[in-house]
Amino acid sequence: MEPVIELVSTGDEVLTGLITDTNAGWLSQILLEQGWQVRRRFTVGDDKADLVELFEQRSHQADIVIVNGGLGPTSDDISAEAMADAAGVPLELNQHWLDVMQQKYASRNRKMPKSNSKQAMLPQGAELVDNPVGTACGFAVKLNRATFFFTPGVPSELKVMMAEEILPRLRHQLGQNGRSQVRRFFLFGLSESGLSDKLDALTWPAGIALGYRANLPTIEVKLIIDTVNAEAIAQAEAQLLAQVGTHLIARDHMDFTASLGPMLVDKDLMIFEDASGGRLTDTISTITREFEGHYLAGLPDEAEDLALWLQASARPLTLAIGSAGSKGVPVALKTASGCYVQTLQMHFRDPLSQRRLLAFTALDMLRRHLMNETVMIDYDILPCSERFTLPA
Repeated sequence: MEPVIELVSTGDEVLTGLITDTNAGWLSQILLEQGWQVRRRFTVGDDKADLVELFEQRSHQADIVIVNGGLGPTSDDISAEAMADAAGVPLELNQHWLDVMQQKYASRNRKMPKSNSKQAMLPQGAELVDNPVGTACGFAVKLNRATFFFTPGVPSELKVMMAEEILPRLRHQLGQNGRSQVRRFFLFGLSESGLSDKLDALTWPAGIALGYRANLPTIEVKLIIDTVNAEAIAQAEAQLLAQVGTHLIARDHMDFTASLGPMLVDKDLMIFEDASGGRLTDTISTITREFEGHYLAGLPDEAEDLALWLQASARPLTLAIGSAGSKGVPVALKTASGCYVQTLQMHFRDPLSQRRLLAFTALDMLRRHLMNETVMIDYDILPCSERFTLPA
């Protein structure tokens, strides 16, 4: 039976939106990668009665509850007190953690403030969960059906503790891996709403769910698989690729350094760019050092002019992003077989988004050429006003 895992985020600043709760989303994702889906998420302010009520209630409904926040030294950090009250036990000093905190301060030639000793007061019987980064230790408490894990709100501390302390405990308690698995597909050129229209209306096999994550310039689509039926999994993947396969740029991980880097060795790549403001050069530099980049103001703003200008280049492989004109921005790729050029219309007002999209379009053209795919395709988010190929 699939374990019931829940998340609790604490703090008035999280509840009121003064701080964006990125930790809950990250926790859901990292747990899903292990095969465990989060069933529910709760957000509670700095009210001890509300926390006590929630902890007591969830202790009967969940198998695992991860509580994030409220472990600091100030008076509004009350997660430990609330858990002690819910369990009907007192707080007691964890001398080991007090010593650890004092050593951390001593290593920085500082005296530990008295208020920090509050962070060593844990519910009686709690299991210490080490925090190698900060002064707020985590702890685990078993209450009724649930095991509660308490973690600090600082993301850098949370991530280390999850990797080194909590995930090993969960594997021991729940098994090495959960039943769910996730397959990731990274797409470029589709809008999130357009993608939803394509996919959500389809019938998906039992045990298969979809997830979306937009992160301009790409969209990540997840197949969340809660079945061992290999035929159903294959059917779902085939159905997805039939709808979006043309726009697929990576699976599982977005790592162009590994996929494209080796293909660019000894290719003598040259880059010219105007409207993208150097973004293409910056992007390519994360993939390979084997290229020559130029940011030139005043490049042609017409597709044919840019193509003819590129034909004069001696380099066998050249990417160019022209300047903005009345028809849009021309983007071109010169290869040994010819020059591919298309003019794209920008509907994003934010200049940074425009530069990122132009650079990624040029990179996608290069990727397609290197992988023997169709170099130019339609992008929903970037209407094309003209497109043609000049022979070499």
